[in-house]
Amino acid sequence: MDRISELPEDILQRILYFLPQSAAVRTSVLSKSWRHIWCTRSNLSFSQLNSKVNEQEFLTVVDKTLRRYCDQRLCIDEILLCMFSCHELVSLLDKWIPLLATIGVKEFCLFILSKDHFGSAKLHFGQSSPENIPFVRLRVLRLSDVLIKNEISDKILSSCPLLTTVCFHECQGLKTLKFDKKLHKYLTQFAFVKHTAHTVEECSIEIDAPALEIIDVYGSKIRFHGHNSNLKSLSLLNVEICSNSLAAEQSQILHIDAPNITSFEYLGVVIPSISFAPTSGRSNLELYMRDDDVDDAQSWLLRLSKLLHALRKSEIHLDIAQLSRNYVHIQEDIIINGGNNEPVVVEHLQFSIGNLYSFPSVLNGLFCICRPRNITPSWFSHESNSNKETELKKLGQFFRNIEKMRESGNQEIWRDLKDLTLEGFDESRQQWQVLQVTRLSESPLPDFDRFRVRLQWSDRIQDCDSTSRILES
Repeated sequence: MDRISELPEDILQRILYFLPQSAAVRTSVLSKSWRHIWCTRSNLSFSQLNSKVNEQEFLTVVDKTLRRYCDQRLCIDEILLCMFSCHELVSLLDKWIPLLATIGVKEFCLFILSKDHFGSAKLHFGQSSPENIPFVRLRVLRLSDVLIKNEISDKILSSCPLLTTVCFHECQGLKTLKFDKKLHKYLTQFAFVKHTAHTVEECSIEIDAPALEIIDVYGSKIRFHGHNSNLKSLSLLNVEICSNSLAAEQSQILHIDAPNITSFEYLGVVIPSISFAPTSGRSNLELYMRDDDVDDAQSWLLRLSKLLHALRKSEIHLDIAQLSRNYVHIQEDIIINGGNNEPVVVEHLQFSIGNLYSFPSVLNGLFCICRPRNITPSWFSHESNSNKETELKKLGQFFRNIEKMRESGNQEIWRDLKDLTLEGFDESRQQWQVLQVTRLSESPLPDFDRFRVRLQWSDRIQDCDSTSRILES
């Protein structure tokens, strides 16, 4: 006995929702109850990739289906349209997009493909830009590899009051993006990524959206306004930080009121000053030391000291690359006496030195301002294509250099270092193991592809760090 066919129509519709469209169509032969159910399903998928009909028939089917849903006042939750670019594309989209708004589409995925290759296609909103874009229910907007004019992006953002997520990935043509607390009060996630930007001046972003929880920006100018109490994750890579004051603009001060931030990531050639202090979570910093910085390395390290001090309540991971091949001379007493902060505990330090003769000087300078628990030279941070035996010898030499500096270096810097060990990560056991430096070249280490120098500092450093956290909490 067929009891499923006796179920209410809305339940049958829900069953079809989870079936592929081709399977949903085939249910029409099951019984009279199923004959026309598939014609009113709430999710539609039209793909020209595997279609057996010609282009005109495909376009006609899409057009008639959308009109039927509109005429019968049926609702569509989701629609996917994958089609090849054609001369009718602009006029068809001009006709279809208002229909989608009329029938209350919640999710619209549009893929426009070139017939010859997966290339670019143009999508115009009519001959002239409309006064507004009728996507009043749109919540998620993601654009990737799109050429879009600011006039259109501004109208999209201002016409979609319910947006919660906005992502621009490798988009061209954008000069400014503004998010206003009145227009974008529901916006919780924003991402802008442009690896191909020759300069960060290509796009300028202004953010005043208090509901934001996640911000990811790569390759842009950025300016923050207002209170960001909901912000939990901030990632700024290859950015130029702008401020409302000229003095702050010149010093790259990141003024942002974000008391609840738990994740901060920054990559750049300028060390920023920050006005917020994470109380937990993780901070990832990737900084570059250029020729100008090498000429005044003390000032560079003192700026870094201030940044680390502001982030000291979070778990800090620091990656430093010396781009200059000039020798770095650092006067340690200037850093020790010029900074008013105790050295900050850093969970992991990774660095690359352009001039190997600068290694002792740079490491001494870093140890004046921080106490890393783990150190990894950048050339051993991932699998290397070079000879493993050679790399292990270099690793052993790296470890011995630190040992020599500990024995003969400035004791005001090195006196707090109690012990150091070389460790490798055993993939099979998923744990770090202590290695004997003298035996690195004697036996193969097939299961180890990650190595680090583990440093143990005196309790005085840990106590100072813990005390400062308690007093400032």
